[in-house]
Amino acid sequence: MIANISVKGQMVIPEAIREQARIKTGDQLDVGYTNGLIVLRKRRALTPARVRSLLLGGRELPEMTPADEAAVTRAVQRVRNRVKDLRPHAAGRRKQ
Repeated sequence: MIANISVKGQMVIPEAIREQARIKTGDQLDVGYTNGLIVLRKRRALTPARVRSLLLGGRELPEMTPADEAAVTRAVQRVRNRVKDLRPHAAGRRKQ
């Protein structure tokens, strides 16, 4: 299916997709972008039952290994380097 973007950046989600996703008027969507894909996800209320489910689900995660910790450290450093490279160079421009 194709959806067109208006001058104001708006689009209409086709009816068949809205029905499959159970999206109704007034529902909120989280919008994200990753690896060339725009992702829409229906926002769900954070109820006590959902919190309980999320907490219980987290207990099933495997323990981090030293290799995992090293990979996380490297990933964080790569992101920090990218952010640092994006900042305007302020060398020589200090507050007086």
